[in-house]
Amino acid sequence: MNELKDKAAHYAAEKTNEIIAKAIAQAYADGYRDGYKECQDKVTVDLSCNNIEFVDLGLPSKTAFSSKFLKDEKGNNCYLPYEKAAEFDIPTKEQIEELFEKCRFQGDFSSSGQSFYGASCIGNNSNYIWIQSAGYKEKDKLVRVPQFGGGNAYFWIRDNADGDEKCAVRLYYEKNGKPEYEFVKVFTGFKLPVLVTRKS
Repeated sequence: MNELKDKAAHYAAEKTNEIIAKAIAQAYADGYRDGYKECQDKVTVDLSCNNIEFVDLGLPSKTAFSSKFLKDEKGNNCYLPYEKAAEFDIPTKEQIEELFEKCRFQGDFSSSGQSFYGASCIGNNSNYIWIQSAGYKEKDKLVRVPQFGGGNAYFWIRDNADGDEKCAVRLYYEKNGKPEYEFVKVFTGFKLPVLVTRKS
């Protein structure tokens, strides 16, 4: 009888060790994958930051804007949720109002005039930045891009209010071909392009 108990105890110890080992291995693998993904996300953002070209538009506030949306290492637009975008010096509402008040916007349209590709924002010193009609991403699906008509430019601005919606700019066009803009609330989990500012 004692021999059976000894065998049972030995079997239980082996199985317990096996289960614990598997659990630790799984936890390690999960942690490694999560860390790797976070590292990839961070590297993409950091690499983009090194390639920012700022443009002085002659604004009274001396605010310079990135020449275009933030790009990844392959030259594609970075689409970021608000929390990640806010790690950069994204524009404030006041800076955007100054931009639209002091600069001239020149829209780029398809030959039919139906598709809006974006706009050049030209300062009184003739320097300009390009705001592309690049839409935004819901999950990983790109929406509001010019496709046989339409097109909108979206980008985050600084918003310190609580809630799961934050302020963004929507640049669009009316049929007269003049680009217009408005401040809109967008779910923070959607991914928008990013303009960056810097004091000259």
